[in-house]
Amino acid sequence: MKIYKSITIILLLILILLISITKITPVATNLDTHSHTIAQIDEEIASVMKLAAGATAASAAISLLPDDQCTPIAEQFAELGTYFVVVLSALYLEKYLVTIIGYVSFCGMIPLACIIGGIGLFAQSQKMKILSLKFVIFAIALECVIPISVKTSEIIYNNYSQTIDQTVDSANELSIVDEDQTTVERFMSWIENAAGTIVEYVTGLLSRFIEAIAVMIVTSCLIPILVIIFFIFLMKILFNVDISTSDLRRLIPGKHI
Repeated sequence: MKIYKSITIILLLILILLISITKITPVATNLDTHSHTIAQIDEEIASVMKLAAGATAASAAISLLPDDQCTPIAEQFAELGTYFVVVLSALYLEKYLVTIIGYVSFCGMIPLACIIGGIGLFAQSQKMKILSLKFVIFAIALECVIPISVKTSEIIYNNYSQTIDQTVDSANELSIVDEDQTTVERFMSWIENAAGTIVEYVTGLLSRFIEAIAVMIVTSCLIPILVIIFFIFLMKILFNVDISTSDLRRLIPGKHI
C-alpha cells in the first residue's frame, strides 16, 4: 500500500513539473500577463526621458544667458544626465526581469522542487521534502518581487507625478522659440514676469529637478532594492536547512541508518 502511495506522489510531482514547464511558464513569461506592471514601468521611463530632455533644454537655454552668473547652474543641469541614466537602467532592468523571473521560477525552480521532492521521497528524507516545499514557496515569492516593488513604487510615484510634470513643463518653457524672438529674448521677457532674479528662478528650477530625480531614484531604485533585500532575508530563513549525507545514503541500496 505504501509503495502505491509513493508511486502516486511521484506521478503527481511529474505532472506538476510538466504543467509548470509547458503551461504556467508560457503564461508567466507572456507580456500580456504583466501588462499593468509593464505599463507602469513604461510610464516612469517616459517621465525620466521627459526630465532628461527638460534638463538638457534648460542647460542649453541657461548657457545662452548674458554674463556668466548662471553658467554653474547650467553645468549642474548637464550633470543630471548621470542620474537619469542610473534611473533608466534600473527601470529597464525591472522591465526585463518581469518575464525572466517567471521563466526562472516556473521553468527552473518548480521543476527542481519536484525533483528534490521525488529524491526526498525515495530517500525517506524529511529535510529534502521540506526543502522541496521551500523551493516552491520561494519560486512563487520570487515571481511576486517585481510586481510588488512596482506597485509600491506606483503609489509613491502617483503622489509626485503632477509635480514631475510641472517641472518638465517649466523646463520646456526655456526651449520654446517664437518666430520673432530668440530663445534668450523669450526667456528674459518671461523671467521678468516671475518673482525674483534670474539666478533665483533657475536655482529654484534646478531644485525642482533634483527633487524629481530623488523621487525617481526612490521609486525606481531604492524600493526595488529594499524589496529584494526583504526576499533575500526571506530566502535565508527558508533555506536554513541542513541536508546531511546520511539523508543521501538512503538512496543507495543496502545502506540503512
